[in-house]
Amino acid sequence: MIFGVKLITIKSNKDKRGFFREIFRPDEISHKINIKQISHSFIKKNIIKAWHIHKKQFQWNYLLKGKIIVTLLDLRRNSKTYRNTKTFEVLDNNNKIVYFFPPGVAHGYITKNDENHMIYGTSGYYNPKEEYKLKPSRIEIINYFK
Repeated sequence: MIFGVKLITIKSNKDKRGFFREIFRPDEISHKINIKQISHSFIKKNIIKAWHIHKKQFQWNYLLKGKIIVTLLDLRRNSKTYRNTKTFEVLDNNNKIVYFFPPGVAHGYITKNDENHMIYGTSGYYNPKEEYKLKPSRIEIINYFK
């Protein structure tokens, strides 16, 4: 695992009417981190969204619908897991998780279903100057998602 990254299994409270699910619980991560923005992203099949990294922003991701393969890469020089990667699959059906990562952890994913809907919360407001886009070759990126 990468230091500071959390994979949180979500409990569904089901009854005959349907279910209720808590997807963003900052107290499971830290009481000091607040969600300032919640966004929704629709991504088509076989799209690679990589690599992004934030200077100061924490992020929580929840896959509402679809299937993705996620890779996280620790680029924090002072981290005990510097340059470590973590790859995992997220499904919308039986494996409901929220994944959380701190600033300095590069993140990317590839979509595997025709429709993929991601809900994500961030500790800051959208600001292109706060986000870095890393540009490794497409082959390097694809190798991370194998």
